[in-house]
Amino acid sequence: MTLKTIVAILILHLLPLWVSAQQNGTPADFAIRNGLPNFFTKAMKGDAVKVAYLGGSITAQEGWRVYSLQWLQETFPQASFSQVHAAIGGTGSDFGVFRLQEHVLQYKPDLVFVEFAVNDGNTPSDRIIRSMEGIVRQIFKANPYTDVCFVYTIKADYLETEQKGQLPNSAINMEKVASYYGIPTINFGSTVANMVSTNQLIMSGGQQEVNGIRVFSPDGVHPYPATGHKIYHSVLVHAFQAMKPASAPTLQQHKLPKPLAPDYYAQTQMVDISQVQRSANWELLNLKEKSPFSGFGNYLRYLGKASQSGETITLRFKGRAFGAYDVMGPDAGRVIVEIDGQVTDTLYRFDAYCTYRRMNYFVIDGLKNRKHTVVFKTLCEPFDKAAILAKRNQTIKTPEDYQPNNWYVGKLLIDGKLLQ
Repeated sequence: MTLKTIVAILILHLLPLWVSAQQNGTPADFAIRNGLPNFFTKAMKGDAVKVAYLGGSITAQEGWRVYSLQWLQETFPQASFSQVHAAIGGTGSDFGVFRLQEHVLQYKPDLVFVEFAVNDGNTPSDRIIRSMEGIVRQIFKANPYTDVCFVYTIKADYLETEQKGQLPNSAINMEKVASYYGIPTINFGSTVANMVSTNQLIMSGGQQEVNGIRVFSPDGVHPYPATGHKIYHSVLVHAFQAMKPASAPTLQQHKLPKPLAPDYYAQTQMVDISQVQRSANWELLNLKEKSPFSGFGNYLRYLGKASQSGETITLRFKGRAFGAYDVMGPDAGRVIVEIDGQVTDTLYRFDAYCTYRRMNYFVIDGLKNRKHTVVFKTLCEPFDKAAILAKRNQTIKTPEDYQPNNWYVGKLLIDGKLLQ
């Protein structure tokens, strides 16, 4: 073993997990690990580079996603950059892994940012690990030269934890996956927390500046593009500057060790509503045509609508998990779930946020890895929507919008193999 090799091994094992970089007076917390060698190779050589952003509403905003792509193009002007916008508000890593193939991998990205730390705030630790590991392994299986970077955003609930120099539980579990696979991670939250602690930033408020001090966000979650997202961007820039090699490295193939979680989500996919068995009275809405749901047409071609109780969808598959990708809103109702002949759940597709329509999902797992028959049955009878809205001090202002109790579903989710 050469001296150079020994030194490299020592650096790898002695380098602390989190590197604190001080540039332009702004601390940026990140872990380089194996870095982004293939991304930098292509960018520095002037190749075409496709960057995918998989995340929730914070990434969907015209903020750090937009700023980062602009900065990359300015930093590597000889390369050409394009993006895959795969951010959907209100969704976590457990949905991200199911939609990964359709929303990200089919476009063959060179770099994938993964952002779910805020939306995974109430997700069980084991599901976070299984989901994030499923995302990583499926990316590397699709193309072992695609690089991955996790980013951790912040919300007000995480502030005290970040001010102590600690990560929230969601990011702690993501770090287990990142460390195991050598994936770099960037924690936006540390800088925000430090700035709040030193009175350089206000966490939330109705305007972007108060008495000369910038305000991070209007709600403690979604940053103002001109303030909070600029901070996020500066942290990312500092991390990328630290990761950037002096010259273009050689392409490196990402290896797949034994899974960290044996039951990680390995064969996730989405099945279009038009491809499954439905009862007679389902209506298929084509979202490319003018309709109240046309805003969802970027992700869904069809939306199935059932407005009578007892309408069914039958799903047959071999695997361990299933679910649905649907639309919640004022006129949404409930659905009964039957697994292998046994009724297991009655799911409300209406919640305290249903004063408007939004895309949503549910995942049911823990099944034995074998053949299953799942029947979804609509329950369109009235229930007390006003009481549900009251949990967030919301009221029903247009009763006619809330009277129907439909189920709108676009895709079914499975971790396994679809059976006919």
